[in-house]
Amino acid sequence: MLCLLSSCTITGFTDDYKKLYPEQQRSIVPLESFAHSDPQHIYKINGVQLREELKKHPKSMVYIFTNGCPSKYCLPMSSYEKYARENGYRLFLVMSGYGNLKETTKQRSEVFTAPLYAMDSDYYGSKIRMTYNKHFENDLLGQPHKTKNEWQGNLYFFERDQWVKTTLELPVLP
Repeated sequence: MLCLLSSCTITGFTDDYKKLYPEQQRSIVPLESFAHSDPQHIYKINGVQLREELKKHPKSMVYIFTNGCPSKYCLPMSSYEKYARENGYRLFLVMSGYGNLKETTKQRSEVFTAPLYAMDSDYYGSKIRMTYNKHFENDLLGQPHKTKNEWQGNLYFFERDQWVKTTLELPVLP
């Protein structure tokens, strides 16, 4: 029984960085500039950096997701990119951790070209996903870290850096 349990890998409790293969780890780099990103890398960011970038765009959409999400609310990345393009949003795709990273990176194609970002757990001083995720979201919304997250969803809409709404699903527009 002990041997069986020792071979189990649990994902989702931490940022799961140490569970990645070396080549996957090499693809994760700190963000230097939002203007210079490429599809070969995943950029570590914090909520403060992202909020500053939002100021530069009239309308933005931030999708915070879990790689390989099994929920009915998770769509292929190209769906979010298409929606953003058709409705005039600047799209920011932000991973909450690195577990099941291959499920996201295998979606890369000529259609899905949006840069990938990941929450920087080091910035928040914790590898525990629930902790750094809460701090990231509070920074993104310009709230103190002690604020209890009461919004429902992981799809955030902004006008400049002003939070407009949060939803679980892409809204249907008239």
